[in-house]
Amino acid sequence: MNIQEKYNIEETLNTFSFCPKNPSLAMSRWFLAGIIFGIILLFFFDNLLDEVMRWVIYIFMAYFALHSWFDIKIGSKIRYTFDANKNAVYKSSPLRAKRKILKLDESVIFVHSEMGSWYYALGAQKSQFIKNYMISETFGSGKKSEAKQQSYEDFVLMKIDRLIDSVIN
Repeated sequence: MNIQEKYNIEETLNTFSFCPKNPSLAMSRWFLAGIIFGIILLFFFDNLLDEVMRWVIYIFMAYFALHSWFDIKIGSKIRYTFDANKNAVYKSSPLRAKRKILKLDESVIFVHSEMGSWYYALGAQKSQFIKNYMISETFGSGKKSEAKQQSYEDFVLMKIDRLIDSVIN
């Protein structure tokens, strides 16, 4: 799968839009399938667990199933659009219409890390650490992750930087 399909990229001369969480869609589907399999398996071994323990496991599985379902139906369809003509960055999702989140000439892309993994984030120059938006999949250490990171930088970040530079200059 090439990077355009992976991030569901749409591009014109002055706009660039993509879905940054789209690559994690397959993992969320597998995770949801594993949870459903675990619930079915739990029904067969229902008599081996204490009632309280069984309910705690069901509650956790329900939470993770809802979280995976949200990632599949909504999270993977969040789209960021960079528009040089209107000097704006837009965010759209199935739950909310397209709305302006930043001015393109005031935006900055930086690395945000948490617990051993990291991703690229987008924020306003003066408040990027207060309010920011995840614009890439998470990267870790390893050769596969480095290859994904390099292809993301070479294709997606390069196009975003070019749009930002066209607005500033």
